[in-house]
Amino acid sequence: MLQFQTLGVVSDVKVNILAALYRSKVTVFQKFSKKSRKTKKN
Repeated sequence: MLQFQTLGVVSDVKVNILAALYRSKVTVFQKFSKKSRKTKKN
C-alpha cells in the first residue's frame, strides 16, 4: 500500500510538471506567432 501511494504521488508530480511545461510552451508559441504576424504585416 505504501509503495502504491508513493507511486501515485510521484505520478501526480510528473503530471503537474508536464502540465506546467505544456503551458509554458503554449505561451511561448503564442508569443512567437504574434511576433511573426507583426513582422509579416510589416
